[in-house]
Amino acid sequence: MLRPAQGENARFELGQSVSAAAPQRRKVSREGLLLIKSFEGFRPRTVLRRDGTPVIGYGHSRSARPGAVVSEAEAELLLQYDLMPIVALLNERVRLPLNQHQFDALASFIFSIGLERFQTSDVLEKLDADALPEAADALSAWPERASPPVDALYRRRSAERALFDTAHD
Repeated sequence: MLRPAQGENARFELGQSVSAAAPQRRKVSREGLLLIKSFEGFRPRTVLRRDGTPVIGYGHSRSARPGAVVSEAEAELLLQYDLMPIVALLNERVRLPLNQHQFDALASFIFSIGLERFQTSDVLEKLDADALPEAADALSAWPERASPPVDALYRRRSAERALFDTAHD
């Protein structure tokens, strides 16, 4: 067994036990990817969103430029790239144990609203308070903040909530 040694330059020593298990680090599952892809849709060419933001592939905007073209395989890689900071945030910031479905639902939610908005959201506030049912309710309430209300957001939040409420891994 390993146990951390004491001191500034502490190292693990053989024959000693670790007092706390490391938290499980999750990734977005295939089911989570399919959920995001189903709502984002595949765009082989750059298009402009209503707000004027260029987007390509499965909702990728960071490097989308007019005239750009991507294959589905390239769009999948861009999606994986875009999910990296979301996965890192969920694994590092959310201390409440999440099952895979909850993790995937939150990843889709964050992909949709953005990292900055999530970090100041009531969803994260409820997760920080160990209030999982209230966090799920807050997630569901987000379409009400759209002005005007958008049917696609209601459908997405409903799907995310349904996945979030699925208890099994």
